[in-house]
Amino acid sequence: MLRMRSLVMPEQKDTWVHRLDPRAKILCVMAAGLTVICLDVPEHLFALLLFPLAGHILARFQPGKYLVTGSVLLIGVWGIALSQALFYHEWPRTVVFTLVPPDFPLLGWFTGGVYVYEEGFVHGMVQGLRFATMTAFGLLVTWTTEPRDILLGLTALKVPYGLAFMFITSVRFLPILISEISTVVSVQRLRGANPVKIGPGSIRSAVSVLTPVLANCVRRASILGSSCESRAFNPTGARSSLVEMHWRGRDLAVCTIAMGFALSCFAAKIAFWLYKAEILYISNLRWLYQIAREL
Repeated sequence: MLRMRSLVMPEQKDTWVHRLDPRAKILCVMAAGLTVICLDVPEHLFALLLFPLAGHILARFQPGKYLVTGSVLLIGVWGIALSQALFYHEWPRTVVFTLVPPDFPLLGWFTGGVYVYEEGFVHGMVQGLRFATMTAFGLLVTWTTEPRDILLGLTALKVPYGLAFMFITSVRFLPILISEISTVVSVQRLRGANPVKIGPGSIRSAVSVLTPVLANCVRRASILGSSCESRAFNPTGARSSLVEMHWRGRDLAVCTIAMGFALSCFAAKIAFWLYKAEILYISNLRWLYQIAREL
């Protein structure tokens, strides 16, 4: 149980990534979100994915967290790519492999054939790499930053305190939720049950695990609400903090590079979309249109 909970808890270490200002990390995540929308080439998205992966290496996490990161990214990318390869309906599309021929009894007649399409696989890789990039950035931030520091960073960036408080509350309760699920599974195994089995009783096993967990969540939410009310919590009121955050040179450099690159990609894409829609064309920006077409 403790090991499972430690996999989602932030680690306190003296690394370059840990020492970054929380505001810089949040702005980098925002910049990454804007960049992945602008990039449409799998090679470029994979290159962007290398940045958060490098951050994971520099952060020197425990081995279990690397296993979690790799499993989530590989399953996510492969699942999205495979699903898009099978169910791609745009044109043109090139058949790479036939899983179920059209003349196959029942299933072939019902579906008209099941194929693996090259264009669908490429489209799925693009979507999967977008998912992997944002997931890797999110894990990097939550594993290297204490929730209270994220709250300070969000409020310093003028995010409404109510929204920031709700976000941090969910982040704080996630390790507790995971440990409770692990505890329920362990207790049921000690009683001779197998709550994680896959088969006819899977739904019943899932309900038996989630019922006590959801009951604890409702009880915890009620206690949290009563605690906030007893302290006269006001999300719009003025507040101060014991910790004062100050921008340092490396924080400004990281933010400037990340936001500058993201805004440049976004501006290039906007110019290209206006040109493609025949709304605005500037002949002197033909080089920019070419760059945006290849992103």
